[in-house]
Amino acid sequence: MNVFKRCLKKQFGKSKYTSYVQMCEEEVIRNAYSKTKIQDKKIFKDMYEQLKEENSEYIKERKELLAETLYLALQIGRKFFSVFIFYVAANIVILALDLNYFVTCASVMLMGTCFIYKLVEFLSNKYCFIDAYLIMVYKTVLETLSGKTAKGQS
Repeated sequence: MNVFKRCLKKQFGKSKYTSYVQMCEEEVIRNAYSKTKIQDKKIFKDMYEQLKEENSEYIKERKELLAETLYLALQIGRKFFSVFIFYVAANIVILALDLNYFVTCASVMLMGTCFIYKLVEFLSNKYCFIDAYLIMVYKTVLETLSGKTAKGQS
């Protein structure tokens, strides 16, 4: 459900993603006030090692996919207000129609289920500190690598 997690798992695999989450908990949460540069962190170094042998086309594709992922996360946040308004309005309409009791209950329950899905999607993407941090590190790695490949080509 979390687009950042999905992107990272696709790039590095499930087991590597899990190890990054553990590293993140160690480095970021326990050393929250550390002034260590992002390039000196274990997560950055590991991601860099994973991707340093890739060609510039691959890095460019990964940057584009990352941009799409960030855009998708933004869209989820933007659309949620509309989903909420629609949910409230639809419930008011269903209740105002004074339909059969079972039809009303089924309708409200189905809409509630859909709304809960969108709510969980919204919350998991809005409050995913660790995944957002890992995405920032990943973005920095990609930018570093694309800068080095650009220098190497000139």
